[in-house]
Amino acid sequence: QIINNDHHNLNKTKMKIFATLFLASVGSASAFVAPISKSRCMPLQMSSEVNDKKSKSIPFVNCPVVLDGSMPGDVGFDPLGFSKTSTDLTNYREAEIKHARLAMLAAAGWPISELLDKKIAGALGLLPALDASGRVPSVLNGGMGKISPFYWGACLLVAAAIDAYGFTTASKKQDYFPGNYGFDPLQLYPKGEADRKWMQKAEIKNGRLAMIAITAFAAQEFVSHVAIIDETPFFFKPIWQTLSDSANNGYYIPPVETPTILDAVTAPLDAAVTTSAETATAVMPPVEAVSVAPVEAAIVNPFAEATSAPLVEAAPAVSPPLDNEELVAAKKKIAELEAQIAEISTLTR
Repeated sequence: QIINNDHHNLNKTKMKIFATLFLASVGSASAFVAPISKSRCMPLQMSSEVNDKKSKSIPFVNCPVVLDGSMPGDVGFDPLGFSKTSTDLTNYREAEIKHARLAMLAAAGWPISELLDKKIAGALGLLPALDASGRVPSVLNGGMGKISPFYWGACLLVAAAIDAYGFTTASKKQDYFPGNYGFDPLQLYPKGEADRKWMQKAEIKNGRLAMIAITAFAAQEFVSHVAIIDETPFFFKPIWQTLSDSANNGYYIPPVETPTILDAVTAPLDAAVTTSAETATAVMPPVEAVSVAPVEAAIVNPFAEATSAPLVEAAPAVSPPLDNEELVAAKKKIAELEAQIAEISTLTR
């Protein structure tokens, strides 16, 4: 009887295993079956779900169905067809307005930090976060390690709190639209519907421009190694300061650091010049030793006969040869140095 029970239990276990494998195989096979979905708008194709109206941003392409112009800043630009439904469009606008607001803060904070970081750090007794060229820390510029981890933690907490408020509270309101968190401490938001649409449109346009600007800031400083406020000082500094710093036909040329290769050339050049000067001093007798003796003799006995004190002519000064090996090497170094300085001046113009 015990054997029969064991056999029965074994059969039940096998049946369970087979059933599990069968269900798993059915589920995995269904993954390769194309799901049934509604036809979506393909903005680059002439389909029945594309409006006859042309896109404002791409005049030769018909405007997608979802982009009907009801949302502020909607100019029918979606060439890759990301917004398939109105829900997708709302989610993308939510992400766009967040990045736009963050980019506007960054586009203003980037040059302000380059202008005031050293002054604020000096007043607080801290080390400035800017590098030797006056550039702010960034992923491309480096220097991110200078920023305190507590700052990054505070930024993360604030961003998480804003998102949590948007998901749990703001989005539940009836009059909610993407980005409407009810933050208006100065009461600048208009009361009329037309004015509100205009302000929303102005915000998204300025945000898009700021996203392009902050990308250009990072790329420009990475390529040129010059701070934004020094590259285009007339945007960020008073006009009188810009004019006083101007040079080379009205264009500002930032200071160029001396390349390390010049140090390698300057040291042997200084040594060669010093050695040549010491050699010339050793060969040439002092002027006082030659000229003082006859003068003293004349002062002691001015009425002596010429035959009693014959005049001794001063020995001619012997100068070192001009074309010795050290001077030739020094001339070569000077020629190379002048060529390199000319090349650097050409690159900085």
